[in-house]
Amino acid sequence: MARVPVLYAVREIADALDERLTPLVADAGLTLPQFNVLYLVVEEGPMRLGQLAQHRRCVKSNVSHLVRTMEAQGLLSLIEDPDDRRARVVQASDEGLACYRTVRRQAAYLERQLRQALGDDGRDELVRLCLAAAHALDNP
Repeated sequence: MARVPVLYAVREIADALDERLTPLVADAGLTLPQFNVLYLVVEEGPMRLGQLAQHRRCVKSNVSHLVRTMEAQGLLSLIEDPDDRRARVVQASDEGLACYRTVRRQAAYLERQLRQALGDDGRDELVRLCLAAAHALDNP
């Protein structure tokens, strides 16, 4: 097999995941960007808009628009930052948490598929390599 460029291989897995996740998140009434925001605020905890933008690798105004839309849909809430009363942090609402959990349950088979194909060690190594590659690109 010819040596495949890393960027192509990564794009292939991203496309394959998008293809399988898009219908799952749509069934829950979400878009992939909305699911990604819910993932961050559920798994990482409530965070300020700037932190959310940094995690999503986009400008704060894009995240702000997405958060306002999700807040209007009842998926997120903005609360007072306990460390700075002037600031607000984004957190999942009960409805947002329910949507997130629904998608995670339905997508569990994708994790199982990867684990079956790669084995536990291979799956863990893939995660490690993906996160290391993202870090390397974020910190040239």
